[in-house]
Amino acid sequence: MTDVIAERDRKLAEVFERLEQAAGQKAAWSDEVESLVRQARALGASQDEIAPVAQVHQSTVSRMLARTDPAANGSADVGRASAET
Repeated sequence: MTDVIAERDRKLAEVFERLEQAAGQKAAWSDEVESLVRQARALGASQDEIAPVAQVHQSTVSRMLARTDPAANGSADVGRASAET
């Protein structure tokens, strides 16, 4: 019985190690996606254009921009202003 428990603990430790690594990679890629969404918006792409490319709903794009972009909450239209000058 002890061998069964030890084997289960070993396998669980391996799974947790892989899970932790995958979660870290997911976080890094999430940051990259948000950065690219902001760049696309600053270059003049609409949320509706960005969403299918990012493989998310338009409302998700909106939330991404609201977290980081003053233009998304109405305080300034930074991306479009810089594109026009």
